Amino acid sequence: MSDKVKKYSIAILKYIILIFVAFVVIYPLIGVFLASFKTKIEYLSTGSMELPENFKNFSNYATVMIKGNLLRGFANTIFIIVFACIISTVLCTMVAFCLSRFQFKGKGFIDRFYMMASFVPGIIVHLIIFKDFARVGLVNNLFSVVILYSGVDIVSLYLYRQYLNQISISVDESALMEGCSYFRIYWNILLPMLKPAIVTACIIKITYIYNDFYTAFLYLPATEKGVMSTVLYRFIGPYSSEWSVIAAGIIVVSIPVFVGFIFAQKWIYKGFSDGAVKG
Repeated sequence: MSDKVKKYSIAILKYIILIFVAFVVIYPLIGVFLASFKTKIEYLSTGSMELPENFKNFSNYATVMIKGNLLRGFANTIFIIVFACIISTVLCTMVAFCLSRFQFKGKGFIDRFYMMASFVPGIIVHLIIFKDFARVGLVNNLFSVVILYSGVDIVSLYLYRQYLNQISISVDESALMEGCSYFRIYWNILLPMLKPAIVTACIIKITYIYNDFYTAFLYLPATEKGVMSTVLYRFIGPYSSEWSVIAAGIIVVSIPVFVGFIFAQKWIYKGFSDGAVKG
């Protein structure tokens, strides 16, 4: 077999694998999308890939938006995301600044501690934290989830440290000679230079918060405190037999993540590639 034939064979095999994987992912999404336009009877009497009789049937979407309290869930989710991203960005960049710019006793231990903490199952942490939050009245309070999401996570910390390692220490020394404090160096000089990493870390955190079900379900059990993931879960109760309504809910909940990823994917790839190659 010549090198040219071998090259084309490998390329064809790669495309076949990619098409198969894409089909596995897209197939159920198409079925859910078609089901969202069907009536209850039509859904039960037709196949999953059969087209609905009327693509203008938006009654399922109206039920989701009005009776499903989805708008309130979206507002709660946005509230949590905004505060969690702001607080987490400040805390993570400060920790990364200290670990990358200063030498002090216990630095190695802190490094290892963050790494080890990332391997601790979340259920173990919640066993203790939930009891403390309940004692101080933070259950059914949106700020309880904000506090949990605002911690320093290992992925964001890694990104920020990689970017800071690219910035020469001479920048800090020059600023110190000009009379800048360490806080001003961090806030006015280094933080603006971390913009690509900040955007990447925020995108990852937003996706995680948006898709996380367990934390919101545990700390925000009240219906009016629901977020997008728990609001969708509650559709299984009153609409357990109306799968077309549930399908409409899945589509509405998935749209923000899908659109956001399309516009933000270049930042995700850029953030990881820059940090990995130049770090």
